[in-house]
This record gives sequence, structure tokens and C-alpha cells, in this order.
Amino acid sequence: MGKLQPYLLWVFRVVVLLYTLIAGYFFLNRPAGIGDEDLFISDLKYIQSDGWWAAIEKGISLPYMLLSYLPAQFLDTHIALRFINIVLLLGLAGYFFYFRSINKADFYLLLLFFISTVGYFYTGINDTLLIVSSVIFFSETYRLAFIAKKGTLALWGTALIIMFFTRSLTLIFLPVIVISIFLVIKKGAFSKKTLLIPVLFFLTMIALNLPALQTNGGLSFDKKDPPQDVTVNWVQRQYLAQLMVNDGSLKNHKHPSWEQTMEYLDVHGEEALPKGILSGLFFDIGLTVKEFFKDLGEILLYGSRQIGLILPIMLFFGIQSLIKRKRIDRSTYIPLLLIMMMCIFALIIISYVELRWFGSVFIMTIYGFWMLAEEERIPKLLVTLNYAAMTLLSCYGIYGILKVI
Repeated sequence: MGKLQPYLLWVFRVVVLLYTLIAGYFFLNRPAGIGDEDLFISDLKYIQSDGWWAAIEKGISLPYMLLSYLPAQFLDTHIALRFINIVLLLGLAGYFFYFRSINKADFYLLLLFFISTVGYFYTGINDTLLIVSSVIFFSETYRLAFIAKKGTLALWGTALIIMFFTRSLTLIFLPVIVISIFLVIKKGAFSKKTLLIPVLFFLTMIALNLPALQTNGGLSFDKKDPPQDVTVNWVQRQYLAQLMVNDGSLKNHKHPSWEQTMEYLDVHGEEALPKGILSGLFFDIGLTVKEFFKDLGEILLYGSRQIGLILPIMLFFGIQSLIKRKRIDRSTYIPLLLIMMMCIFALIIISYVELRWFGSVFIMTIYGFWMLAEEERIPKLLVTLNYAAMTLLSCYGIYGILKVI
């Protein structure tokens, strides 16, 4: 295998580049309004027709709309949204190149494999902004807490603020965010002067959110609310989805309609479904435990499709390091981030887990794998096997796309 590694590496490079071109062409040429993209198209049009104040009152992803508004004056709305996401991806590559000093092309090919496989980076949704800002925050945490003797909070704090104002989903990441903040404070790797930019940025975002704060008492976020005549919520709909999947009346990874959810409560009573995430955890302990392990298995299986053998390799070395070291350091921080978020999502989501929620975690896992491989702390055989696996998965991805085109 050692003699074959240089040839395998070149095959990997060629195949992933081809995969990137085909996937990029396919995803960028899909019709407007795919999935959640329609929500952000309608938000941009609402800003153009009714103004920013009304849009913020209604609820929009403010940082994402601020970035997309200018391009939308010159491009079709969905093209403007997708253009911004491409710019954000290029910005992330620039971050790794200039701030993390990664100048080897193979690292970026690992990222391109992931981006080409998932496809959602090419769709006009705000997940890309959340993922890019999250990666920068966690990467800067790693640098400030374990590498830099002294550093700046400017980039770290700004990325964190963008996360919180982009999507309410950030609250699910709160446990690992709190740990990250604690690690940086413990290291003391900053000065008070560097707080100025994040503080000013935070105050600016609060000021821009005034219409939502005055009207709704909260920040402005994009909303996938049910129709006005619907009396159930997303938690109830997701919980019913899993009950229906389990009894065979619904296909996996599907949801019942809002009407079906209301009919279920009409028949079985208002207490037949949990009303919130926390109540859902204790609503049926047996189901919670069962779905926890099932979701963990799905995350591992489908996550390995997205980042290859990197996922099981990092889990193995991460768990090994955590058991051996029993502390959070440069060897355990990224694996801990991965393990905690896998467990959190598997626990709180009774219905299926959407792997796009793991975008930032998977990119950090790729980053952690790359660093360990560069330091030769991962056996070269495993690194080579991952290149082989990604080459085969890229061929499979190309085949799947060409079948659809």
C-alpha cells in the first residue's frame, strides 16, 4: 500500500476535482426555490417590496439578508443567494490559508469532497453562513486555547456573534460554545482592546434587531412557521413522524402533514404528543433511548458518506485520547466537539437528524484529521485508506449525479 500511495493520491486528486466540477454544475443549475431556498427568496422579495423594518418585524435571517441584498439588486434572487454562499466558501478557504497557514492542496480537496457530496452549500440558504462562522469560531477557540501564546478576540468574537444572529439553531450548540468560551477565558489569550470590535458589532446587530425586539420581544430569525390556522408545532409534527415511521404508516425521513398532526391530536387527545423539546425527551423514555442509538448509527453511517473514513477514525482516536488524557487539550477538543454534538442531536431529535446541522462539526473534524495526519499521529495506512474510500465515494457521487442529469 505504501508504494501505491503516490499513485492513489493522484487518482484521488483528479477524481475529486472532476466530482467538484460535476456537482457544482448540477447543484448550481437546479431550479430556484429548492427546499428552504424558497423561504430566503421570499424574504429578499419582502425586503424589496415592504422595506427592512417590516421584514425584520416579520422575521428574517438578518446577517444573511444583509449580505445577499446588494447582489439581489443585480442578479436573480436565487442566483444572488447562491453567489453569496460561493463567496462565503471562498472566504473559508482564505481563512484556512491565511490564518491557519494550510497551503497544501490536498486539505482543500478534502473540503471539496464534503462540499460536493452534501450539495447544500450551493443552495440559497443561510446554513452556509452559520457553518462558516461556526468553523471560524471553533478554529479560533482551538488556536487561542491551545496554540497561541497571545491572540485576539476580534475574529473569534465576531464569528460567535454572527452565529447567534444568523440562526436560532445556534442555541443547540450552546454546550460546546460555553466550553469553548471557558477554555479561551482560562487561557487568558486576549487583551481588553481586542474586545472593542466584537462589542461594537454586537451593539450594531442589537440595534438592527430593534423592530423585532419591539414587536415580538425577541431577535429576528427566519421562520418556517406553520399556517395560521394550524394549532400544532414542529416538535409535535416531528414526534408524530417517528411514531408513524415506527408503525409503518410513513416512510423514513418524511413528515406527516400539519393536518394529519392535528387530526392525530383530535383523535388521541391534546396530551398525546409532547409540546416542546424537553418534554419530548421524557414523554416516552423507552422511545427516547431507542431513537438515540438509532440516530447515532445513522449519523455515523451517513456522516461517513459525507467525510469518508475521517469520521470513524476521528471518533476512535478521539475516544482513545479522552479516556487516556481525561482533559480537554489540543488532542481532545475537536473530537469532544464531534462526540458532544452527535449525542446532543441524537438525543433531542426524536425524528430523523438532518446532517446539514453537522456542517461546521464535520469541517472541524476534517481539520482535526488533517492536523493529526500532518503530525503523523494517524498511521499512514489509515490516511491512504481514507483517500481510497473518498475516491470510490466520489465515483459513486458522479454516477448518481449523471443518472439524474
